Amino acid sequence: MKKILLVIAALLLSCGLYAQNTEINRLLVHSGTNTEGFILNNVDSLTFATVEGEVAANIELISYNLETLTIAVTRTPSCASYKIALEPTVKVASMSDEYLATYIDEQENYVYNQDFTNAEMTGIEILPSTEYTILTVGIDVYGVLCDVKKVEFTSPAEPILGNPEVATEIVELSQFGFTIKFTPNEDVSKYCVVAGAKGEMQSQYEMFAPMFGFSNFGQMIEMWGVPFTAEGSFEWEDLAPGTVYEVYIQAWDKDGKMVPYQVFELTTEPLGGEGTAEVTITLGEYKLADWGEEMLPSQFITFSPNDQVSAYRFGVYLAEEYDSENESIKQELCSEPPMPMANWFFYEEVTTDYQINPNTECVAIAAAKNINGEWGPITEVRFTTPADMPSKSASKTIKERKLSKNNSKGIVPVKNQLRLTSK
Repeated sequence: MKKILLVIAALLLSCGLYAQNTEINRLLVHSGTNTEGFILNNVDSLTFATVEGEVAANIELISYNLETLTIAVTRTPSCASYKIALEPTVKVASMSDEYLATYIDEQENYVYNQDFTNAEMTGIEILPSTEYTILTVGIDVYGVLCDVKKVEFTSPAEPILGNPEVATEIVELSQFGFTIKFTPNEDVSKYCVVAGAKGEMQSQYEMFAPMFGFSNFGQMIEMWGVPFTAEGSFEWEDLAPGTVYEVYIQAWDKDGKMVPYQVFELTTEPLGGEGTAEVTITLGEYKLADWGEEMLPSQFITFSPNDQVSAYRFGVYLAEEYDSENESIKQELCSEPPMPMANWFFYEEVTTDYQINPNTECVAIAAAKNINGEWGPITEVRFTTPADMPSKSASKTIKERKLSKNNSKGIVPVKNQLRLTSK
């Protein structure tokens, strides 16, 4: 370590001598993603120091309710001071300790330089039945943000008036949707319902909570859900066949208090068979089409799954791009989405168009899986667009239509499919 520091010192010294005869006039210190700059002429010295051991403020949660927290905080020997914060766990769960140190520093102004054995944390808002994290960042004698410590807990539930509950009944069930009837009992003042594929709602909650300020799952159900105050039904459409869905029901008691949410599980009717799943690709017209700001040459293509297909994917590429990245493109085609994502799979016949320049060689591909999740053969159609179509202002890459699906009330939005294409 000493050798490394000597090398750094020598480099800094040489930079200082070099700067006298060049245009270098800034000293930049990099730490992770952060960069701090100094005017070189204003830097009179560079020194190094050693801080022994961990610099942290350890937390012990003694007791808590919806108004206050009682904690103990003990600094390590090298911890001169610290800052402390309280945040909903979902808001900070994905942050690295390095980022959390800066986050706590920016959120909190007060610096503590003493230990506590029985301190009350007041001036905070604690929602019932919500996961929280208490965080500290230790600060050394040089004012450097150091180690982060965390303690998680779930706040207690509020006393509920009566026994609020919403009964569910399947009215209609198909391959691409379902209709549910909801019947609240007399202890329910209002309720909201939202649906998603099993397991996806939690990942969407973690994704959207920091963005929209959700502290608990019920707040997301309230924002994206369909509201009711009495018995009612709701139809979900444009769903995936043969998929387990969860319907989340968030109710409130007669005093307007949020009660623990309910989950109703069901499976859409299956699509496809156990045989070979294949997709037929048919080229359509090549003509000028409306692409928003102007009319551009478009190649229409139809993708037709056979009766064994449960889900399929497709894409269109420039021939030179496809030929150079053939294996990776095929591997990506026959894959599952890395996260909940719109338009990753299709289920019925699709006709769409792609903006492609005249006299351009392209490849259209498609692949499908059967009801057992087994992928069939990749269909590949190589074609060249006609040469006699006007191409003024046409894109030099293939432009594809945004195929939209229903993301109305009652469904938590999902990300559009991300695809990188070569230029």
